[in-house]
Amino acid sequence: MNAEMLKTLFALSLRNPREAAELIVGMKLPTQALWLALSLVSVLTSLVFSSLLHAAPMPQDDVGQMIMSSPGYDSPLIFALMQWGRAVLSVFVLYWVGKSMGGLGTLGDVLAVITWLQMVTFTLIAGLFAVGFIFPFVSTIGMLVVLGWWLWAVVSFLDVAHRFGSPFKALGVLIVSILGVLLGITVIMGVILSLFAGITGGP
Repeated sequence: MNAEMLKTLFALSLRNPREAAELIVGMKLPTQALWLALSLVSVLTSLVFSSLLHAAPMPQDDVGQMIMSSPGYDSPLIFALMQWGRAVLSVFVLYWVGKSMGGLGTLGDVLAVITWLQMVTFTLIAGLFAVGFIFPFVSTIGMLVVLGWWLWAVVSFLDVAHRFGSPFKALGVLIVSILGVLLGITVIMGVILSLFAGITGGP
């Protein structure tokens, strides 16, 4: 896949996510390359987010203290590891939940569409942040637009990956998976923080 194909697929993903998902699934991309791409974009996203937190002025109140004590601000590497774990867990949960609801797609199909969705979403948000430094109001409106597009895209992508032929089933997979991932992340975060506290000698 060359740069021209990536640009074409990116534009198609914005205009017609379903058609883009069909192309992605049809490519049968190597699984190892997809896991690597998912890991890279997850870690990159978390590091950019942490950098933005450090660059932004923190309010001198409880909210500011809470932000500065969060993993995204205080422990960027742990935050990156958490985001990587969330991304990997999301793929498996979306696959398992879709399978339980009659989906016919493979793990590789779900991995392919979610990896591409992560890459497109990261590009859009990074672009909005860049524009937001000059035109803050554009960034705020843009975030709402991206959120609306993301919901449309993820439902379309899951519908294609699982061969449902029903956006409502795909939406159900998304809702159940979000709940499952939140529960899984809570457990994973507890384990990681416990290990980190043990390594650093914390309480």
